[in-house]
Amino acid sequence: MMKRKFLFLVVFIAAFVAYAQTGVLQKHEVQSGETLYSIARRYNVSEELLQKNNPGLKAENLMAGKVIVIPVNKGVLTPGEQMFQVEKRPQFKTTHEVKRKETVYSVSRLYGVTETQLLEANPQIKKDKLKKGSIINIPYTEEENLQYEKELQRLEEEARKAKIKRYSTIKTAVILPFSLQENTMTLEAQKMTNLYQGFLLAVDSLKQRGCSVEVHAYDEAVGFSSIDEILRKPEMKEMQLIIGPVRQTNISSVANFAHQNKIAHVVPLANGADIVNEHPTTFQINVPYSLVYNHVYNRFAIMHKNDNVIFVHMGEREDNVSYMTGFKEFLRGMSIPYQEINASEFSQILALLKPGIRNVLIPSSGTSSAFGILCEKLDALELTSEYVLQLFGFPEWQTFTGKYEHYLKKYNCQFFTAFYSGSNKSRTQLFNSRFRHWFHQEQYSGIPRYGELGYDIGAYFIKGLNDFGSSFYENLHNYSYMSLEFPFNFEKKNSWSGFQNKSILIVTHLMDGSVIVR
Repeated sequence: MMKRKFLFLVVFIAAFVAYAQTGVLQKHEVQSGETLYSIARRYNVSEELLQKNNPGLKAENLMAGKVIVIPVNKGVLTPGEQMFQVEKRPQFKTTHEVKRKETVYSVSRLYGVTETQLLEANPQIKKDKLKKGSIINIPYTEEENLQYEKELQRLEEEARKAKIKRYSTIKTAVILPFSLQENTMTLEAQKMTNLYQGFLLAVDSLKQRGCSVEVHAYDEAVGFSSIDEILRKPEMKEMQLIIGPVRQTNISSVANFAHQNKIAHVVPLANGADIVNEHPTTFQINVPYSLVYNHVYNRFAIMHKNDNVIFVHMGEREDNVSYMTGFKEFLRGMSIPYQEINASEFSQILALLKPGIRNVLIPSSGTSSAFGILCEKLDALELTSEYVLQLFGFPEWQTFTGKYEHYLKKYNCQFFTAFYSGSNKSRTQLFNSRFRHWFHQEQYSGIPRYGELGYDIGAYFIKGLNDFGSSFYENLHNYSYMSLEFPFNFEKKNSWSGFQNKSILIVTHLMDGSVIVR
């Protein structure tokens, strides 16, 4: 009698503990074919919790008709916990005690599996003969295995998403040389202030769409505060985004800090080739053009594969030899024919030009003097309308809209660039209007337009971090942004590096004065 009371007390305590943990208890009568695993899955509890609430309960003594206590968990298992339960699925669905006259065929039909599956699960069966009373394994059906795989994949995806950290507020540090200690604003400070102003306009636009942003600005100017002093500020480790600095000597310190604290770091202007080396959270906006030449060659080949291509060697000190050499090698690899001529022998170019098709001339230098000389030599030829000409050149050509603007139109000039501000675009006009309204001034008129650069950086990175959280880096290729001036297409140099912007625009001036950017 005492033993019975003690056993009852043990069961009651176990049940009470389960009730305290889960809040609800219920009973379940074991049905034929059910396993400890299947019951646990049915009630969304672990097998361990079932055993804890039913002392002595084991998988091998779970018989049909047995009544067990089920702690119904009010809480929801995390995807990781659910996946752990799915992964613990027993090797076989259940076992079967062979009855008189049963065969491999009849048992397989009973459980909806094939004879081959049943035999593979029971290698001890010889010659399709089953012995009465023997226990054999019953495998899962093809449909159950398929559902199991789908469930695993679903839970793996949910577990991955559950690990993504979302940011309620995007905390951003902007470190630029504002030169606040100077009595008058320097040209550099004016550009950096424009960049910051454009960034603030992006922040305002995003806030209007429900994005929460907190901005901290720091002066990088010499004599104001050192970069180490800025990085030691307690709030810096709480940032999700750091923009800047500009000084080459400071970039590495900030890149290291950002890496250590898992902060997205944007280098807006410096174009050193090694900036992102071993800095996996750093994004370089402005990269050396030599790193994107292959992109240029490829875009050119797509657009001009059927044209008459002529390289013009200008013979200037500024001739870009590596660019021209790589260009010709690429065209040869693509089986695109080309011709060459020296500017000093330009009178002989008529022998190279072809009527009726487009003739594309590629000068070796991007200077304004080389451009002017080439266009003047073309003018002197007084070609008839049967000769269609186009010049393909360098990013510097976007600065020629004053003195040489008529040549840009006349020869349908086309050039590659990493950035381009289209003053006639409605979005650019709207931005300029907002800029004037907010700051009572115009943007600095140089190239690039720093206000537009600041806007592009703010809009792209803050929206990306808000939308994707800590998975922003993995979703760069799933994320698109229509830029004002700087398009972004980030690529990693290698698995341990940061990201470099490899985006290239092709700008074409047409004779009617319109401009095509693509």
